[in-house]
Amino acid sequence: MYCRKCGAELKESAKFCDSCGTEVVKVKQRSYQEKYDDNKKKAKSEQQSKKDIERMEKHKDEKNPYINAALVAVFISFVLAVFPWNFVAEGVGTSLPMRIAVIAFALLSDYHSTKAKQVNNLIYSKYGFRIRENTVKLVSVFAVVMTIIGSFALFMYGA
Repeated sequence: MYCRKCGAELKESAKFCDSCGTEVVKVKQRSYQEKYDDNKKKAKSEQQSKKDIERMEKHKDEKNPYINAALVAVFISFVLAVFPWNFVAEGVGTSLPMRIAVIAFALLSDYHSTKAKQVNNLIYSKYGFRIRENTVKLVSVFAVVMTIIGSFALFMYGA
């Protein structure tokens, strides 16, 4: 190993050149085969992404209606559970019918998010892509959380 600046011979463990004090920068040498393999992987991933884009463009009319239904139901459940209903009328938000409505909308959202997952799996098996997959996961988790909150509130009604 030699210094890049002054050409002095360096020890293997050296971090700085003993002659000029320049920091030793170790460069990993790659063989032509490694470079070829990296370029091949890169080209393959670009080609794969192009295929995915083409596939999605070809089937862009595919819809998953359960996603929006799950979003609306979980939003209503959240608003019913969190909104300070005591400003509207005394005891409205803590009433038994309101708690039942919260859990009903939470369960409805859970149902629609499950159906959205099923439709996405069907679309994936036919065409190889899923529609708004991250949104479906997020709504599914939020629906489960709202179901737990609604169940807790419902069973704590008399306590």
